[in-house]
Amino acid sequence: MVKFVRCNALLSLAQDANGKGCRYVSKGASDDDVLKEMSGHINSVHKLDANDMKLNIMASIKTNNG
Repeated sequence: MVKFVRCNALLSLAQDANGKGCRYVSKGASDDDVLKEMSGHINSVHKLDANDMKLNIMASIKTNNG
């Protein structure tokens, strides 16, 4: 089971470091793993304080049982 969240689900129309639509996907075995990885991405690429987005990230996490 893999948990994941897509950056473009959190930040509509956000651009990545290359100026293109951000398609980053954070994956992990637990919600905490996904939150940590996505928080790092949001801080480094989008220059946003991930603490302000913690609840949005947690609410957007999906599970792939495939």
